[in-house]
Amino acid sequence: MNAVADKGFAKKPSKPNITVAEYITQQVNLCGKQQLDIAREAGFNKPNIITMIKQGKTKLPMAKVGPMAKALEVDPTYLFQLAMQEYEPDTWEALKDYIFKAPLLTQNEIEIIETVRQSNVPDPQIRTAADRRALIDVVSHFGRQPD
Repeated sequence: MNAVADKGFAKKPSKPNITVAEYITQQVNLCGKQQLDIAREAGFNKPNIITMIKQGKTKLPMAKVGPMAKALEVDPTYLFQLAMQEYEPDTWEALKDYIFKAPLLTQNEIEIIETVRQSNVPDPQIRTAADRRALIDVVSHFGRQPD
């Protein structure tokens, strides 16, 4: 059990940095596919559902997280985490903390960690706020759209 729960304080669910709607919008723009094709590949009967999800007017059904990730060619673990954090934050906290017992990593996060481990820095550490900002700047580069 975590230290916060041990002291009797309820742990507040963490908020994602991006909404499902924003992420889906980004990925639709990046994947180069038409929304009609994405809807068909994800198993939606009506292609306008993609627009509704992008606008935040409807939630991405949890049953469609996997097919949508495949259609958009994105990491399904990340999309699942994002959807759970936004749509079911209390359930996500319970699953994350008590069932998985460790943080879930996306394939992209694993690749970043493996790349850090390949550096010539033994046991790299974030020692200062400046170190943290520098790392955030580097990682932010990977979220940018190609020129």
